[in-house]
Amino acid sequence: MVSSKQIQVFHIAAVSSEWRKRLSPLFAYQWLPLAYDFSKDEQELQLFKKDKYNSKYHRAIFLLEENAAILENFEFLKQLPAYQIFYEENDRLSPEIQALFTLKAANRFDKKQLENVFRMINEQFSAKQQGYKLSMDHMKFNKDVSLQIAKEGHAACQVKAQLTSDYQQITTWKMTNLIPKNERTCFYPEIANIEGEATVKIKLFFIRENTNQVIQVIEILHDQIINGEPIYFKLDQNSYINVSLYAKGNRGQFTIGQMHLRRAMADESVMIPGGGRIRDEENLGGEVIYYFNPGDLKPPLAVYFSGYRSAEGFEGRGMMGSMGCPFLLIGDPRLEGGNFYLGSQKFEQEIVAIILGKLALLGFEKSDLILSGLSMGTFGALYFASDLSPNSVIVGKPLTNLGSIALNERINRPTGFPTSLDMLLYNIGVVSKEASSQLNERFWSKFKSGDYRETTFAIAYMKQDDYDMEAFPMLFDFLKNNFPMTRVLYKGMIGRHNDNSPAINSWFLKQYKNILVHTFHRDIKKIL
Repeated sequence: MVSSKQIQVFHIAAVSSEWRKRLSPLFAYQWLPLAYDFSKDEQELQLFKKDKYNSKYHRAIFLLEENAAILENFEFLKQLPAYQIFYEENDRLSPEIQALFTLKAANRFDKKQLENVFRMINEQFSAKQQGYKLSMDHMKFNKDVSLQIAKEGHAACQVKAQLTSDYQQITTWKMTNLIPKNERTCFYPEIANIEGEATVKIKLFFIRENTNQVIQVIEILHDQIINGEPIYFKLDQNSYINVSLYAKGNRGQFTIGQMHLRRAMADESVMIPGGGRIRDEENLGGEVIYYFNPGDLKPPLAVYFSGYRSAEGFEGRGMMGSMGCPFLLIGDPRLEGGNFYLGSQKFEQEIVAIILGKLALLGFEKSDLILSGLSMGTFGALYFASDLSPNSVIVGKPLTNLGSIALNERINRPTGFPTSLDMLLYNIGVVSKEASSQLNERFWSKFKSGDYRETTFAIAYMKQDDYDMEAFPMLFDFLKNNFPMTRVLYKGMIGRHNDNSPAINSWFLKQYKNILVHTFHRDIKKIL
């Protein structure tokens, strides 16, 4: 009997595999013969109902060996979940199936190495996404080293040091974070602007749970740090992690950003199978993460920019997946919960390139694109609309004037969103009214450069928004004055920014359904 919490592994092969015994209890293995006909469904699996994939099996994993009958059925194959297909190396696959497997990011395997497939399943699909940062409030600097320290809020820490020829500890993070045994973990440090003669390294100390015994030390060297290499490890017992930064040389200086710890996938995907990252080499190596799912391969491509979240990971996968169409999730794990998708010119161009690349992979045009987001995500959707001229932009609680949001922290919203001040430091380098105006202008100069003649805007906003009161009026006035034929759908709700998120979310989903049904002629019954 398969538990509802187990993930089913369907192995379509000539014989059952002994390696199934290596699967963790989280998985339920089921062998099916090569000739199994899912239309007749002799075993009453109900994997397909009336030739439609049963969403009950959205987490199922498929191992397809050569000569499996389903490899001849394109209509069934295209409905299997992306990233969860493993197929045996097979030169006889049709070009159509090969292209499909590329879209689905299917994994090819050698039958002689089937053990590796089961090992990967255990590591890749057993853990939920989880990630966090080491708090800058817990940094303790070495008093025995001559240091000049300039802390820039929670955005970064500038360090100037008089060093020696031997490594000296500069700082340590006084945090007791537990790393569970047998859980593959990724550590990613942000350290940049290394100048002078400084050479840096990081040591990860692992201390056995409930003791003070150091059981392992991992050193991350200077070149690994400046090249932005994520560091992967897996321990055989529960351990606390302690992170320390060391430096040597003569005089030197460097900038310390965020220290990220995340559950890692077997194939180095970020956060979840298929997750990727874009690294901003000009700004501390900060990242934006993304996840693409080809859905049913039919337009549109729906892009969802995540809202502000202190826990690292993707937002909205269930919601976007329930729409059926291809979708792209984009998240921003910088600062305490996001830097609103801003970065260097090259970094922002890479975000646009990812979206255009997925459109090309699907064979879609810009007219098949929807950009969307809530709160922080609205900035990304609106900002990059100028580059992409999408079919639609769907946003809830728009934020465009990031500088004004920071100024509102003093009187209108005291201590409500202090990260807004970090954003001023991170993007402009100073906190002032002039810096605020510069940050506001950064959005508007870009947004006003776009062509929105063929774009529909759907905007839900808060009438007394204490983050950015001017966002909606300014958007509406600009669009109506410059693109009078552009359709702007909107609805205002009573309250401040976070006073009525359920109503905003409901209207947001209603507009998504409206556009999917009436513009793209899709049959949408319900969106999560």
